[in-house]
Formats: sequence, structure tokens, C-alpha cells
Amino acid sequence: MCNCLDAPCKVCRKLLPLHLGDYATDPSEVECYCADHLPEIDVVVFTTTEPEQMLTGLTNHYPSGWKMGIRSLTENAKENKQINHPNVAADMSEEVR
Repeated sequence: MCNCLDAPCKVCRKLLPLHLGDYATDPSEVECYCADHLPEIDVVVFTTTEPEQMLTGLTNHYPSGWKMGIRSLTENAKENKQINHPNVAADMSEEVR
């Protein structure tokens, strides 16, 4: 099971789609950042490289180039960073800052 939730951007409170794998990380153990507020250090920036694959034919909310950052605050979150990522059905690249 996974914990999928809307997490607020640490700066502006905009809601962002977050996937915390296997409930191994509590939401309080990470900070999320929208594209407008990405920190320069200590964050993983995710960028969509292929648009979201919408099986239902709904509007694509995460086009190529959409960005989101996740900062791990605890050792537990750092250990589980491979299963913590944006909750979007798209191919993504990762940049560690």
C-alpha cells in the first residue's frame, strides 16, 4: 500500500501530488516545493519528461516540464527516498541538489 496525498508547498501552500511508498515515511518527514519555490540545495527536483498518461481521457494536469521538489527531513525519509516521489502517472527525471 502507498500513502498518496496532496501535500502543501512549504512556501506558498499550493497542493502538490505526493506518493509516500509503503507508508514507510510519515508526511511530516518531508517538505514539498512547487516549481516556483524550489530550493537551491538539499532537495530532489522531479521533472516530467513525458506527459501524464490519462487512461480516462481527462485533461492532462502534468505536462512535460512540470516540476516539484521533495526534501527529506529525517533519516527514515532519506532511507526511503526511492519510494517517495510525485504521485503522477508520467515519466520523470530526477535532479539532486
